[in-house]
This record gives sequence, structure tokens and C-alpha cells, in this order.
Amino acid sequence: MDKLAVIVPSRGLMYSQTLEELLGELDGLNYEIFWAHEKSLPECFNEPTERALADPDVFALLFCEDDMIIPEGILQEMFERNYPVVALDYPFQQDGDSTVLHDPKGFAYWTGTGFMLVAKQVLENMEKPIWRTDTTFDPFVDKDTIHFWPRKLNKVYYGLHDLRFGLVLYSAGLPIFPMVRTAGQRKLNKLGEKHTNNGAHDIYEITEVGRDLVSGMITPENADMFRGALNRIRNIKIWEETPPFISYDDKDQPYLNDGRKYETVL
Repeated sequence: MDKLAVIVPSRGLMYSQTLEELLGELDGLNYEIFWAHEKSLPECFNEPTERALADPDVFALLFCEDDMIIPEGILQEMFERNYPVVALDYPFQQDGDSTVLHDPKGFAYWTGTGFMLVAKQVLENMEKPIWRTDTTFDPFVDKDTIHFWPRKLNKVYYGLHDLRFGLVLYSAGLPIFPMVRTAGQRKLNKLGEKHTNNGAHDIYEITEVGRDLVSGMITPENADMFRGALNRIRNIKIWEETPPFISYDDKDQPYLNDGRKYETVL
């Protein structure tokens, strides 16, 4: 068991600079790339993960998404952590946001899956399929306690496989360790024009990470309130079902059914 399985969950395209950076990190290692092509979430993760787990020579899986900006030398640093699950934070939609939500000890409730190293045994012991987008976890901060509970989704949302993955591990007592160094993402602004020698694509990069400013949960207007709530946390409660004080409105948004205002407590 000395082979590193590299999972590239591409849905059809990959930035050439990302591939160059990835190959630089893999130089000198015994590895095999398990590709996914033209598959939607979560199958672009599940299918190559299952093939890698079936290989008896694999000892760990490195997940690398096709648009990452990979800091030089980071993979070696991740191995040196000698921890079962290690990941990089990175801005998700724009400069200043993030994919990692930290607990009071600096571990992650969840991270993005852009660049993540996982021991094979961790994945072997997880319920299959590992990557799922039909369930999410909702959060609520009440005084010094953060609550998480699962919610079955009745329609398709973008992503959420990473959030569920992180909280499943966290609830099992094996939180993801986020590295101090962070990554970035490449974004396509415009495809290059056809029938011209100067047909390069217009690509821009986002590299600035705002700690705990996870997209979808915070906005510039509530960022300070959200960070203040995180700083109060001393206890973590993960429910197996929706807590009795939470209900959902007709837009499937949570609210407190005991009369308090959800947004002010959060």
C-alpha cells in the first residue's frame, strides 16, 4: 500500500495551470490519477473514489478539483501533518469568502473539497455512497452553543457534498484539519475567440480567504454578527433530527418556533 490515488472530479474541463501545479506536487511520488469526465455531482466524486478504494495498493486519496490554485510544496506539508483528513481553505465565489468553518479548537466542521488528503481507511469506513447531495446540515448558534442537524433536501441544490462530508466526520469524532496555508481558484471570465491565433481564454484568479466567511451562510451585512456568534461558541451539539425548537417555512427556511428571532440569535 504505497500508491497515492489522485481523484480529479472534472465535469469535462480542467485549467492547464492547475494540472501543471498538481503534477509538480506529485513529482517523485508513486501515484495514479483517477479521472472523472462529464459526470455531474456527486457522481464525479463517487465514481473515481470507488475505483480508487478498490485498488489494494492505495493508501490515501488526494482530491484535487480542476480549477484550484495549488500553493507550491503544500502536499508535502499535508503529509507531514500525519493526520487522517487534511484540507486547504480557499475562496469559493469571490475574494474574501471561504470554504472552511472552524470550531473553537481550529478544526473544521467542514471544508471545501478543492484540495484534500484523506487516509484510505477513513473512506472505507464511511457509509456508501460517500458523496451525497440529497442531505445538508443546518446551523444555529444559541448563546454559547452551535447546533447542527440534518435536513433532507426535496430539490437539487448546488454542491453540499462537502458540507455533509465534513459534518459526518465531525460527528464521528474525526474532524478535518485545515492547513494554515490556503489555496485559490481559477474562474473563466470569457472563452477565447475562434479562428484567431490569439485565442487564449480570459481567466481570472481569486486568492484572498476570509476566515469563516463561508458562502451561502454569510453576507457582507451579517459577517461581523456571524463571527461574533462563532467567538461565543463553547459547546457543539449535533442532532440526529431537527431540534424541537426549529421549524421550516414554506420556502424551506428554518425559523425558531419559540418566539425568538432566528437571525438575531445567530
